Amino acid sequence: MKKVIITGGAGFIGTSLVKALIEYGIEKILVIDDLSTGSKANLDNLLSDKKIEFIESRIEDIDNINDLFKDYDFCYHLAAGVGVQYIMDNLSESLLTNILATHKVLEACQANSLPVLLTSTSEVYGVAEDKVWTEETKSLIGPTTKLRWSYAASKMIDEFIALSLFKEGKVSPIVVRLFNIIGPNQLSKYGMVVPRFIEAAINDEDILIHGDGSQSRSFTWVEDVVTYLIKLAELKAYGEIFNIGQTEEISIKELAELIIEKSNSNSNIIFKSHEEIFGNSFEDPKRRTPGIEKIIEFTGIKPSKNIEFMIENIINHKQNN
Repeated sequence: MKKVIITGGAGFIGTSLVKALIEYGIEKILVIDDLSTGSKANLDNLLSDKKIEFIESRIEDIDNINDLFKDYDFCYHLAAGVGVQYIMDNLSESLLTNILATHKVLEACQANSLPVLLTSTSEVYGVAEDKVWTEETKSLIGPTTKLRWSYAASKMIDEFIALSLFKEGKVSPIVVRLFNIIGPNQLSKYGMVVPRFIEAAINDEDILIHGDGSQSRSFTWVEDVVTYLIKLAELKAYGEIFNIGQTEEISIKELAELIIEKSNSNSNIIFKSHEEIFGNSFEDPKRRTPGIEKIIEFTGIKPSKNIEFMIENIINHKQNN
């Protein structure tokens, strides 16, 4: 890889990827982002670098996208709505963006014989009952009346389109399903649980848990994710699907308690039902733990950070910025 496109490159994961690719020695990076959940400020220290070109636009609004993708040799397609709160507040827009933008990116990659890494989500597993979710776990999403699953459905369609084009010999895609990525620069305003809890804790405000807090999640360090994204492109893992996540589980209540402890906070934990927060169109998986044997075997890389390190690092960052 010498010249790379990153859609959604001004977002939380995207900016970390931009920085890592510069260190990797990439000659040119085209960042496309409509700043709906990203921020140009994330790239402020980078845009002066002549290697980077920035286009503020929705993918769907770019007329000359096939020409724009010429002369590049890899595409990271990260652009999508992110965060439970953002998705629930922008259901139809998120749905259309995920499908239409991805279709347009895949067409441009096909026209230019450009390999593409597509970021999907653990949401595609829905409320699957397997103890560990592998890449072959059957999806179990809820009825269409539970609108939260529209995001999962749109991402499944993205995967189907990419893999169908691969089978037809038209596109070389890599699909990654991301599980609860966290890091210092992650924003809380889209419903991201870790920054939301930490910001409340360092201000001694109540920490609000949706549900009873028994639901468990596993959290993955953003730099580990970026390492995987670069390595998979290097290895040309075309036509493959990979979970990217961490196997260390923690309940949401335990997470809040850990954050209070690590930040020496006087916060109280309060609980509200999902119905109080999101209405009756929401459904929440009780567990979300990935099987990551495939990506470890394929890349030789294991996640490097545990939950205590991640929480302490994010607290320190937020207290000092």
